[in-house]
Amino acid sequence: MELALNLSLLLLGITILVWGANKFVDHASVIAKHLGVNDLVIGLTLIAAGTSAPEVFVSISSILNGSEAIALGTALGSNISNIALIFGVSCLYFNAASKTHLMNLMPFGLSVLLLGLTLADGTISFNESLGFVGLLMLFMYILMKTEGVPEEESPESSEFSKSIFLSMVGLAGLIAGAGMSVTYAEEIALLLGIPNLIIGLTIIALGTSLPELAATVAALKKGKLQMVVGNIIGSNVLNLVFVLPIIGFFGSVQLSPIVMQRDFNILALLSVTFILLTFSLTKFKFIRGLFVTAGIILISSYILYIGILSGIV
Repeated sequence: MELALNLSLLLLGITILVWGANKFVDHASVIAKHLGVNDLVIGLTLIAAGTSAPEVFVSISSILNGSEAIALGTALGSNISNIALIFGVSCLYFNAASKTHLMNLMPFGLSVLLLGLTLADGTISFNESLGFVGLLMLFMYILMKTEGVPEEESPESSEFSKSIFLSMVGLAGLIAGAGMSVTYAEEIALLLGIPNLIIGLTIIALGTSLPELAATVAALKKGKLQMVVGNIIGSNVLNLVFVLPIIGFFGSVQLSPIVMQRDFNILALLSVTFILLTFSLTKFKFIRGLFVTAGIILISSYILYIGILSGIV
């Protein structure tokens, strides 16, 4: 009974978290348009930041609760699910080439490389945290140099005021949902004897990746393939450059070698695959069969990964 109650409350927390993220994304976009920010930059920043907000708030809540392992697991697990599951699903629906700005792949690749160097010594040092902050600045600089599309008309003042209020409501949902998710994930871990890292890598990582999945489905329906790739790039970069420094600056965690041997190696392989497919999508003639095959392999690898973590495989 206690396990069922905690599981129900965890699912409720994740639901509130995802709902808050969606509200935040939708209305932050309206605010950005009112301020004259173009659509492409909105997608790469506000949408990516909004869909990464659950991971960031879970990390903050985890550190306040002394559970840095959940924060780390959530960041790594979410990035793995973004590529293997969400990009994998997207590959099944791609039907044309997409001119992605490949410069945005630079901070993406560097963030994964710095993550490997960070995990190698078993700690997240102050200097390594500063390195992630530097990558955030590089990412923002590249975004500023990215050519966008013409702005749409600014929304009416009444709509703008409404969006400010609803974005704050979404932010409140993010904070409340993150707190519930961490609290009850810990309770479940204690009841089942499951390490916090595994809970972060699986249940919370998948739950906090739902905003990315929702944004991806919406973009695919509208034929905005560039938005799909941009959202995954932005979300994966922000998950690392926000979450890792939070742990490094305010937490203290001794990283298990298994994180490097298992989870990082998987993330690194997936990241290389993502970069190659994105490059192919931009520079070469589109071959649908290639992306359908890649999508099936990515989704299958994610199912296998979750099976291994849960002990089913």
